Amino acid sequence: MKKTFFLLISILIFASVSAESISVNVDEARKSFTEPVTVTPSDKSVSISKGKIILAPKKEGSVYTISGYFNGQIQNKTKNTVIRLSNAFIENSSGEAAIYGEVKTEISSAGGSVNYVLSAGKSQDKTAAFQCRKNIEIGGSGSIYFIGNVYHGVKGDDVKLKGSGNLYFQGTGEGSGINCENLLVEKEKSFKAYFLNSKNGIKADFTIDVASGNFFFNGNKTALKTDSRKDDPKSPHSITLSGGTISLSGNETFYKTEENAYKAKGVRIIQE
Repeated sequence: MKKTFFLLISILIFASVSAESISVNVDEARKSFTEPVTVTPSDKSVSISKGKIILAPKKEGSVYTISGYFNGQIQNKTKNTVIRLSNAFIENSSGEAAIYGEVKTEISSAGGSVNYVLSAGKSQDKTAAFQCRKNIEIGGSGSIYFIGNVYHGVKGDDVKLKGSGNLYFQGTGEGSGINCENLLVEKEKSFKAYFLNSKNGIKADFTIDVASGNFFFNGNKTALKTDSRKDDPKSPHSITLSGGTISLSGNETFYKTEENAYKAKGVRIIQE
């Protein structure tokens, strides 16, 4: 599909943005994904069946490019695999994660592409659209929407955001855009990350450490939250903002963390 077509779709989705609410119309976006899923390379390391795609490369750092529409779950079984989305709509309507990593997994977006990772349906577990048992990296130069209509948008251990693209995270009124142990953004990252309409924009068990990037929190109960000593008396809990920009609109609370564990120096904070 042409890049200009996806640009128009993105504009239509956010045409009715207001200071109080940003909504993502996934039903409308889904209509433009008429081609079935393709995985490149498509070799013996890729197993495709109804409702499931398994990636099991023999070596770490393998890269798979995924395009088109798929309803089910993509599973990664090899450490440091990169799932590169290039105009893909991956959803799981059975209540499970649309993309699941058994080991450390990275999701990246191709430049100029618009991509969706969506979970829906019912589950007894607090699942996420993109869920990993270990660490997660998310980046690229295109756009990715992580929409967790079951509970969280993204869930993993340590989560690192990077790249220069546009990232959208949405959980439910009981979940988080990102739920993790530690959230890290290193210096000199230029991405835009939107956290929408969730109980927490980012919820970390331990630390949130942001040194760059552009963050937009809209319509959340709490934008940034960590646990405290009441939750885990043996671990450190803190929020450190040392760079980048944070814009706040329609959130009830900016941050919650341990007493005297919030530090903001070198970051630009905009309250609309």
